[in-house]
Amino acid sequence: MLFNFKVLEQLIGFSPEAFAHLSPAIAQLIASTQSEIQQLTLCYQRQDHKALEQLLHKLRGSYATLGALALPELSRILEQRLQQQGQLPATADFELYLECLNQTALALELWLSQFNVSSNSNLPDVPLFIQYLENNDMQAYSLFQLQRAGWIAYLGPEDFVLMEQDMLMLNFVAVAARLKQSLNRHVKEAE
Repeated sequence: MLFNFKVLEQLIGFSPEAFAHLSPAIAQLIASTQSEIQQLTLCYQRQDHKALEQLLHKLRGSYATLGALALPELSRILEQRLQQQGQLPATADFELYLECLNQTALALELWLSQFNVSSNSNLPDVPLFIQYLENNDMQAYSLFQLQRAGWIAYLGPEDFVLMEQDMLMLNFVAVAARLKQSLNRHVKEAE
């Protein structure tokens, strides 16, 4: 799980004043993520242990405060390796961290966007949507955009992020497969 969104909900308390105060800071964190990834990569390539450790620590604190789960844990592990062993993390571990950072920022952006976009929050007609996907009907893309809040409610934020990425790539086959699995889960839970 990438995020505990209840932490954000508690921070904001769903009051307009708190949201107005906090949302610009969240938006800035999201907007800076790509440059942070570039800085992290540069520090890693230059083998600048101290700068890498400082960036990891800064990002860990920022995202942990907002309820990120996986990213702070990965950061902690990489920071410990730098501090205790004086070694850069393995390339695979570093790439995993960067991917987690990117996914965490996307999940946070998605959460924030639900307050900015007025979309239909009714639960979507999943079987009909799957049919559109299987027919490569571009209406599926339009419906997806119109029903963002409904898809978030149906899938949950993490699965929605994955679905959104596939939809943006027009990978309708992957979206249909994901929705069939989700539909089967919902049917089993209802029984």
